[in-house]
Amino acid sequence: ANAAKYCAAEAGFRACETAIMTHGGMGYAREYHVERYFREIQIARIAPVSPQLILSHIAERVLGLPKSY
Repeated sequence: ANAAKYCAAEAGFRACETAIMTHGGMGYAREYHVERYFREIQIARIAPVSPQLILSHIAERVLGLPKSY
């Protein structure tokens, strides 16, 4: 579940980032929904657990590395 959340949030962020870059300055305009999607994907990236904690958990459980926190 952690890996899926991380991958989905990162893919959504990259898609929004690409859309904003494609739209240029209008990517931040409220006329287009790109800015709203970008704000909403930020929540998915950091709530309830940050990406760093997710990666630490995956490294600990899957790769058998020691805790880094």
